[in-house]
Amino acid sequence: MIGRLTLALITLLTVVAVGSPADAALDAEAFEECLLDMINADRRANGAGTLEMAYDLNPEVRAFSAKMAGEGDLRHMTSSERNPILPANTFTWGENVAWHSSPYLPDCSTIHGMFMASSGHRANILSGNKQFVALGVYIGSNGTWVTELFFNSSTYQAPGAGGDGTFWDDDGSVFEAAIEKLAAAGITAGCNPPTNNRFCPNDHLTRGQMAAMLVRALNLTTTGGTDFIDDNTSVFEADIEKLAAAGITKGCNPPTNNRFCPYDRVTRGEMAAFLVRALGL
Repeated sequence: MIGRLTLALITLLTVVAVGSPADAALDAEAFEECLLDMINADRRANGAGTLEMAYDLNPEVRAFSAKMAGEGDLRHMTSSERNPILPANTFTWGENVAWHSSPYLPDCSTIHGMFMASSGHRANILSGNKQFVALGVYIGSNGTWVTELFFNSSTYQAPGAGGDGTFWDDDGSVFEAAIEKLAAAGITAGCNPPTNNRFCPNDHLTRGQMAAMLVRALNLTTTGGTDFIDDNTSVFEADIEKLAAAGITKGCNPPTNNRFCPYDRVTRGEMAAFLVRALGL
């Protein structure tokens, strides 16, 4: 296997703004999609073919970014960490890693811009002998951690929109039939807008995602619910307000209940309460 590591690691130092990681404009997967768009825009501008996202490898690369965050150490993967991720018959690869001290980045442009300003990182992004990229972003209390793994393989095929049914990543899941019914009913569009060719069946549901699914399932249209202070950057803000107007949610910080916590995971207990209110039980 022929590989080329970038010669320098990027460390981005900023003053951390007041807030919490949940206030970031993009979640990890949306950040990865943003990076892919910017990578391919620069590749097109420089006469290189666009890269295909290796969606099936992203979770493993994301796990490495989370590992760096846990260690508090910006570093490249070791061969024992990288080789199990790269698909069979990989014959060239390159890796970029970056850290930004703020977990509140509004988009991916700062990190991508720094990559492009560094000759080694830029070379990886614009490499003509790479066809695929696996992206892993972790956003935590100690900043935004990014790993980009570029590669080419003689046999690998990116999942893309292939597979059976609406989503490629639920094939073989015991819940595939239920997922397809939700999609057919318009209750779920997918987990990676705007492409929406994945359902992410093993991911945890956020409160914002749950709000959108309940609004579609119950055909809620009335707005004017509680104006929570922490959902202004969420793509689910309108759904959250409809859920509040229907009395299905009161908030996540009783008794004040001026926050919805759209990026928090939904516990089974919380889901029980939402369903009881929604169904009038």
